[in-house]
Amino acid sequence: MRALLIAALFLFAVAALFAGQATAHANLVSADPHDAAVLPGSPARIVLRFSEAVTPLVARLIHPDGRTEVLSAPAVEGSSVVYAAPGFGRGTYVLSWRVTSSDGHPIGGGQTFSIGEASTTAARPDPSADGSVHLGLWASRFALTLSIAFGLGSVFFYRFCGIAPDPRLRRALIVLLSVGLTAAPAVIAFQGLDALGEPMSAIGKTETWSAGLHATSYGRATLLAVFGVTSAALALAGPAAVQRHWAFVAFLFAGLSFATAGHAAAASPRFLTTPAVFLHALSLIAWFGAFIPLADVLARRQEGVARQALTSFSNMILPVIFALSASGFFLAAIQLERMSALWTTDYGFTLMAKLGVAAFLFLLAAVNRFLLTGPALAGGSPARKRLRRSIQAEIALSVAVVAILGLWRFMPPPRALAAAASPTATILPRSGGLEARLTLTPARVGRAAVSAEGFRLDGKVFVPLSVTIELSKPSHGIGPFSREAAKQGERFAAEGFVLPLDGFWVVRVTVLVEDFQSIVLTDIFDVQAAVRREIHSPHQAQSRNSIFQG
Repeated sequence: MRALLIAALFLFAVAALFAGQATAHANLVSADPHDAAVLPGSPARIVLRFSEAVTPLVARLIHPDGRTEVLSAPAVEGSSVVYAAPGFGRGTYVLSWRVTSSDGHPIGGGQTFSIGEASTTAARPDPSADGSVHLGLWASRFALTLSIAFGLGSVFFYRFCGIAPDPRLRRALIVLLSVGLTAAPAVIAFQGLDALGEPMSAIGKTETWSAGLHATSYGRATLLAVFGVTSAALALAGPAAVQRHWAFVAFLFAGLSFATAGHAAAASPRFLTTPAVFLHALSLIAWFGAFIPLADVLARRQEGVARQALTSFSNMILPVIFALSASGFFLAAIQLERMSALWTTDYGFTLMAKLGVAAFLFLLAAVNRFLLTGPALAGGSPARKRLRRSIQAEIALSVAVVAILGLWRFMPPPRALAAAASPTATILPRSGGLEARLTLTPARVGRAAVSAEGFRLDGKVFVPLSVTIELSKPSHGIGPFSREAAKQGERFAAEGFVLPLDGFWVVRVTVLVEDFQSIVLTDIFDVQAAVRREIHSPHQAQSRNSIFQG
């Protein structure tokens, strides 16, 4: 209980260290040239604007003759990635790009544009990674997670209870920890391949390893996991005086490795989700890590050791299960956003599979705790055999849980799909000493709303007397559509706009700064085409709009 209390204090340190503003996933807000554009001449540069700051990975340009060119290192300007335009001829070009969002996941997409006129060109590239890369990434992460949950977790439980493992089991734990250390480089390599969208043949490239280690938050998470597994090895084989300390260090760093990357850890509000992932991971490791030691001590003919381990486990399991369940339900609510996502998304199906296996685990845990532990503590040999067989069943089910958890790496959560289905475009116009932040939601053909906030006049925070917003598309003689913006707290919002066409729309915001003085802010929103009606599933819509890959 003292160790759990220190862990609880540590998670607040984690919150302070890793909390920050983060969105579900970075979305492509606009591109210049925009998708399907036909330009009279060559563009001076290629600009990709995202909903948040991203780290560029790679961009490939497919020429009309099918030749592929990797664009040179881009410039990053805020949330925009800018590539120097290569030489263009007439015809249609396909741009395929990959970046890393704030949650560490690689995001890919692509668009076409034509110079002079459209022409026959290579098919739009499929930004999905090689299937063998995905399989290798899942397998390597599965091996590393097993090493943490059962190898590191077992060491922590032994040292937590103050007992020593059987010599044969001690050797088996060393092998299990070694599996994790061996899997870690494979995780980095496959993460690099996935981030760059490269096939298995590129695994030996320096760029692949650099991307796997530095381009995403998974590189840092893997290094933390390696430090945790190494600490567990020291707790198992190091000097007796510091074994317990190393076990606790290993336990904390294992939780930290899960809390620094992934869908849930990067969800908003991050000051809550990051500690929740940390607590969820610690609870899972504490629970799964007890299975092998308990099976070990029940097989021995040492009454005192078995009683000590069973008593320690009985005292800790209820608060551990409570912490695991509470943090799990909180994270699921954040990720799903709506109940129907359980049966309408791949993420939801995977969550239900995990919950189904977990239900059996909870049932076995209840049977063990309330029906089998008492007789086993009383010293009955048949009762201990039944308890040991039940624990072996728990080990098999917990391995299945770890295997299912690895599938989430390839599935965007419903909150990210919802953000992708309703993209927003944000611009920062300035004029006459006045600046503001304008947001179009959704930035897509159909009904939309525009909000204005963050007004500053001559560098100082400013509250307008009134705000009027106009949208027009002069190139097609459409508009302007004008709405009086309603004040909603610190922002002004105008709803009811209907945008019949995609492409560039001019926004004019008339801001009344004094009774007889107004300033007009003018800028451009890039509006996407409507989602095609034949798209029925969120996965299809996400794939078409190139929001998330890998």
